[in-house]
Amino acid sequence: MEATIDIEFLQGINEQVIKELAVVSDRVVQTFLFRPPYHMEPHGSKENRFNWADGYIPYDQAQTVLSEAVALYDHLYARGEDKCELRDILKRPIHNYEDLHCPDPMEHKSDVHCYLTCHAYPHMRCAARNAYAQHCWLIYHFNSKSYIKCPRNHGRHSVPFASGVPKPNTVM
Repeated sequence: MEATIDIEFLQGINEQVIKELAVVSDRVVQTFLFRPPYHMEPHGSKENRFNWADGYIPYDQAQTVLSEAVALYDHLYARGEDKCELRDILKRPIHNYEDLHCPDPMEHKSDVHCYLTCHAYPHMRCAARNAYAQHCWLIYHFNSKSYIKCPRNHGRHSVPFASGVPKPNTVM
């Protein structure tokens, strides 16, 4: 079973701080919002509309929350090397959507609408919406590959395809 992970960050003092973590699998969307790890002058992000004070889960529980959220899944996916670095925390491989040539999640049309008021506008970056869009792409990609019985390059066939349906103006 596959799961997609996406994260939205805010800039801390010397590092990126996780504000939103989303884990998406078939028909399951989990979103976690983390409190700031330390006191800092309030600030926010224009891209994802998070403020420094946003969140409800203590930041020191981020590793536990992430580990438990992905424990049931065999294969994990994320977009970008910064998000794939979670493999160091999880001690598990994470496949990069960029290596699979998945389009940017903002190019996908998503059926998921975030419940956060800060993500009310469609151009806002939202970890849940991005993870859902990428996961749908992955499932479509897997399904389309599983139904293909012949290579896409039809020039590689050595025998012409024989159909049971006669062509017009031909006699069988």
